[in-house]
Amino acid sequence: MNLSERRKAYKAIEEYRERPLIVYVTSTRQGVDAQLSGDAVREFIDQIDAIKASSEVDVMIHSTGGDALAAWKLMSILRERFDKVYVLVPHTAFSAATLFALGADEVVMHPYASLGPIDPQITIFQPNTGYRQFAYEDVGAFLRFLDNDVKISEQVHISAIIKNLFSAVDPVHVGGAKRASELSSAVGERMLLLHMTDAEDKPKAKEIAENLNKSFFAHGDAVSRSRALELDLRIAGRNPKLEKLIWDAYLGIEDYLELREPFYFTQEFLKHPEGAQAFRSIPPLQLPANTPADVVQNAWQNILQIAISNLSTQPVEVDFEIVDSLVESVQIASEFKTTGKLRMVWNQDGSTEIVSTVLDRGWKKMENSLSKTSTPQS
Repeated sequence: MNLSERRKAYKAIEEYRERPLIVYVTSTRQGVDAQLSGDAVREFIDQIDAIKASSEVDVMIHSTGGDALAAWKLMSILRERFDKVYVLVPHTAFSAATLFALGADEVVMHPYASLGPIDPQITIFQPNTGYRQFAYEDVGAFLRFLDNDVKISEQVHISAIIKNLFSAVDPVHVGGAKRASELSSAVGERMLLLHMTDAEDKPKAKEIAENLNKSFFAHGDAVSRSRALELDLRIAGRNPKLEKLIWDAYLGIEDYLELREPFYFTQEFLKHPEGAQAFRSIPPLQLPANTPADVVQNAWQNILQIAISNLSTQPVEVDFEIVDSLVESVQIASEFKTTGKLRMVWNQDGSTEIVSTVLDRGWKKMENSLSKTSTPQS
């Protein structure tokens, strides 16, 4: 669905709610790594400046999360301009997107929508094992396992186990995970205190933030609408008409970003006729063990000639395009887009890999009539 059609859906929400709407989306398409981040702040400023005469605003968000401090910054600048901020969640608002929603005076959740825990995930690189992701709560769970399940209490044994733990994870990374966990709780509490201003509400804000950070067993555990109410979040009551308007707007976004179609470089390369043709490989040389030497040599000569001929041929290149994020409204719109080329490379062992080259990446303003056309579409 192109921008003009999506704007019709946004306008319908604005007319029903009688306040302006800003839409912020980071792609949840499988194979696309898009996150809520600070580079969206400048796009939000343009959106805020385009709103002239309203003390209230709706923000529709769809994201699996990202930078907690970026979520705080986005909500802070909205609060500087508007007396009331409402967040609409059509489908997914996990992690830092949940943190963002905590700053709203009220959250409107579609029945299909989910929030999530706010426990931060730390990714580290270790030379022997590669990338490893963990949370500070994983360390605490391990220590509780030693105490409650294994019943290890003697200090000498605990010290040896802790030594082994720190041989697998650098103590500095554990410290970083601890600080990230504390930051998440602090930002969650700060967000809630933006609107929980009564004296009796302030202790509750800290409790809600701590529960969202520490009471879940998995970072991907979905917080449904009813569960969010149990956690004392300010969730709006059911409104079937508004829910339909929100869902219609989300379907337009889902279509434009192709959220239901996984993105993989090989798959994109093969969509192109020239890319599929390039995958035709030279059959392996399979000769009987008693084949005369001159026949074997001649066969290898033929393969060598084919290889030399292929070297002189221009490699097949396929264009690709990914829309990573959107910040848009009925007034203005911008998108973070990645464009580049894909090329197939043959390895010495006969295997192949698709190499990507990014040609352009960043935020760009969109025109009213813009519709995404790329070859292949992504």
